[in-house]
Amino acid sequence: MTILKTGLVYFDQAARDGSIRKAADNLHIASSAVNRQLLQLEEELGIELFERLPRGIRPTAAGEALLNYVRQWNRDVSQLRQEIGRLKGGVRGTIHIAAAESITTEILPRAMANLQARFPLIDFTLISGDNYFIKSALLSREADIVCAFDVTGGLRTETVASVSSPIGVIMPLGHPLAKRDEISLSDCLGYPIITPTANWLNHSILRELFEDKSLPFQIAARVERIGMLRNLVQSGLGIAFMSPIGLDRDVRDGNLVWAPLAKGVIRPTTISLLVPKGRVLSPHIRVFIELLTEELRALEPAAS
Repeated sequence: MTILKTGLVYFDQAARDGSIRKAADNLHIASSAVNRQLLQLEEELGIELFERLPRGIRPTAAGEALLNYVRQWNRDVSQLRQEIGRLKGGVRGTIHIAAAESITTEILPRAMANLQARFPLIDFTLISGDNYFIKSALLSREADIVCAFDVTGGLRTETVASVSSPIGVIMPLGHPLAKRDEISLSDCLGYPIITPTANWLNHSILRELFEDKSLPFQIAARVERIGMLRNLVQSGLGIAFMSPIGLDRDVRDGNLVWAPLAKGVIRPTTISLLVPKGRVLSPHIRVFIELLTEELRALEPAAS
C-alpha cells in the first residue's frame, strides 16, 4: 500500500478547516482535486477518514488516528530540515564530559578523536574529580555525559553502557611481586601501600579492602588523584590497588607493572557511562555516546 504525500497534505488541511472547500481555497487548488485525493486516501486505507456533515466534514476515529501520525510526521520533517541546515555549514557545539581521571588517558581521547573526524567543528569540555563531584556535574547540567568507576545511576540518570574490570596491584618494574601471575593480599602485607583518600575510597569498590581491619596494611601515603598515585608507585614509595584501565601507556613503556589480585579477593570494578534521563540529546552527542560505548565494550575481553 502506498500513501501519497499529496493526499496526506490535503487530508491535514481539510481536517484543520473542517471543509473541503475551505481547504481547497487555502491550498489554492480546485475543490474537486482535494476531494479526489481524500477519496483515494480512504480507498488505499480501506476506511472512511471523514464524516460528511451537512455543513462540512469531521474526522472519524480512524481519521483522528491518522491525523496524529501526519502531524508527528510534519514535526519530524521540520526537525530534520533544521538538522540538515545545520549540517550544511558543519555542526558546531560543545560536549561537556565529567570523567574519572584514568578514563581520560586513552579511552576518552580515542572517542573524542573519532568524533572530531566526523564533526570537525565540535569541541569538548572535560572535568574530573571524585564520583560525588562527577555525578553532581551531570545532575546540575554542567556535564552531558559521565564516565566513571563504580558510579551508580538514579531517578534522574540513565546508564547507557557499563563494563567490569578486575582489581589488581600496580608496582614498579623490578618489584619482587612483578613476575607473579596473580597476587594474594598476604603477598602485599610486607610492602608499603599507596591508598586513595577517604573521599575517593567512599565511592570506590576499593573500600572493601581497607574496611577489613584484620588486614594490617602499611600505609605509606594517601592521595586524592590517580596521577599522584601512579607517580608515587613509580618512584618506589609503595604499591597500590587499582584497575588496569588507564595504565596502558605506563605498562607498555615499562614504567609500571600490573598483576591481578587472586580470584575472590575483591569484586571487579564497574566502568559506567551515564546520561541525564529524559534529556533530548543532540545528534553529535548521541554519536559520541556510541563511540564511547564502543571503547568501553572493547575492554570486555580484557576484563573477563
